[in-house]
Amino acid sequence: MSEQKANLIPAVEKTVSLLEALSVSDTGMSQAKLCKDLGIPQSTCYRILQTLLEHGWIQRCEGSLFDLAPKMLSVTEKLNDFARRFERLQPELDKLSKVSDLSCKLSIWLGNDQVTVLRAESPRPLAVSGKTGVKFPVVEGSVGAALVMGCSDKEIEKLATGCKADIIEKNNPELVKQRINKINKCGYCLNEGSTRWNVRAMSAPVMNKKGNVEAALTLLGFDQDFPEDKMQDLSEKLTAAAQACAKLLAGY
Repeated sequence: MSEQKANLIPAVEKTVSLLEALSVSDTGMSQAKLCKDLGIPQSTCYRILQTLLEHGWIQRCEGSLFDLAPKMLSVTEKLNDFARRFERLQPELDKLSKVSDLSCKLSIWLGNDQVTVLRAESPRPLAVSGKTGVKFPVVEGSVGAALVMGCSDKEIEKLATGCKADIIEKNNPELVKQRINKINKCGYCLNEGSTRWNVRAMSAPVMNKKGNVEAALTLLGFDQDFPEDKMQDLSEKLTAAAQACAKLLAGY
């Protein structure tokens, strides 16, 4: 067992995972489903739920479901300015989706995850979509490469091999490094080969004044949306939008 793992408190880890599960649930979750999905013993799950209810962080819903309670807003109040920094970029995403005819999203790195904080839908009637707040392993796909491109090879390997999800990058950290090399060379990278979601994603980093990555801007589509003869046009629109987002963030 690593020293870092030895210093973790199991009950707190379970509580965090429970809150994270409720945060991405549309309708709330039952105790039974939380136990099953998170692998938490019934008695432990019950005590966690009762503690969170007592402090007003969660609430009971219809059908014996639990969900986050409004009091959680006070806990996250300090993050409002953080969220507003990125909300001002929404017009740039709307513009990018319009000129590219594809859906797009803005992702940031939180903990071990990449999290979608903004998105804009394709103007087409049928297109790849997604939800804000959704989390994926930070090293996954083109988004992951854009977010971790400032990390050392050792850090990338640690993030990949320590990933809990069964993703291709877990057993092949070199794939992340190859995508980063592509970004360094061209300003963007595109997921190559099949992905677990059967979609293609082209990402570019959004940098701050110090040259560090603030976020990743991504175009989403199917194989046929990224033909060779359109790659240059799409990449130019994506990187231009990423630069525009960087300027807006710098002026916040």
